[in-house]
Amino acid sequence: MGDQVVPSPSAVADHGIPTLAAVLEGQETRTNLRLLTSFPVKSRLLNDIQTRLIKLQRGNRCTLEIGLRTESGWHYLIGKVYSRDRADVFEAMKKIWESGLNQEAEFSIPRPVSYLPSLRLLLQEKVEGPLAKHLFLDRDLSLRADAAERCALWLTRFQALAPQLGKIMDVQRILRHSERRVRFIVDTGVPFAVKARKLFQLLAVAPPTLERNAMCAGHGDYKHEHQFLLPQGRTVTFDWDCYDIADPCRDAAMFVIYLERLALSELGSIRELRSASQAFLKTYLAAGQPGVAARLPFHKAALYLQEAKRDLGEQHPGWLGRAEIMLDQGLQAFES
Repeated sequence: MGDQVVPSPSAVADHGIPTLAAVLEGQETRTNLRLLTSFPVKSRLLNDIQTRLIKLQRGNRCTLEIGLRTESGWHYLIGKVYSRDRADVFEAMKKIWESGLNQEAEFSIPRPVSYLPSLRLLLQEKVEGPLAKHLFLDRDLSLRADAAERCALWLTRFQALAPQLGKIMDVQRILRHSERRVRFIVDTGVPFAVKARKLFQLLAVAPPTLERNAMCAGHGDYKHEHQFLLPQGRTVTFDWDCYDIADPCRDAAMFVIYLERLALSELGSIRELRSASQAFLKTYLAAGQPGVAARLPFHKAALYLQEAKRDLGEQHPGWLGRAEIMLDQGLQAFES
């Protein structure tokens, strides 16, 4: 039987990810999987393969669901196709998985299956369950609080167990990135660029100190879109493209900021998820390392600047007002 592939026309047209068309076609993917001794499906692979587009970031990466028919039925994986070689993501996931964040644990990551270098394709377990994002958008405040607490506890567990891998996001690196972002904002000519300058001045004057041995494993993009909250309390965090080594509170600050952005875009006010943010921080600070609360304003302010720059660069609907709100929030982080 021939391949049964469901390609995305928009994905096929993305020449910035040169192996994507081959992944969608399916033949090379299937051939590689048949050679894997570690492939989790034990029954024999048949010819049928299906792909479904989940998310395309043009010129960078594409996330797909890959269905494989075997003698025992259909089995599904999540695949990520990159514009460049990212074998490092698979290796990082393996080490995190082996540290204790596996399918036996309450707090875990998807099982890494394989990396196919010729296709620049990362394969991982498909996890089924509700996303934390959907619970935060529910009007039930108890569901929001429970989701916030579980995401905070996942983060503390990850930081306690996971090995330190990837780039080091120390204060000096953050300040270099922040300086470039301010220049970008100023160059756009927006009337509130003075707020970006003031925010950077505050960042540069009193950066927090943190010994290298007090840094820990970082997710690097920790937000509500990257957690499955499964029954019986199991929490699974995915999307490991930005893994790093950082101040423990950087991921926590990021999570809070993305909750605010979710509230702003979906609920009409940045304050709509404040109780969820408070529940997250209360749980995280109670279980986290000492001194985190004192360094939180710096990392929040730097991330607000990052998001303002992103809004101005991407120019999605509402971008101008949202960018100014981010800068205002950054300034308020220092005032508080």
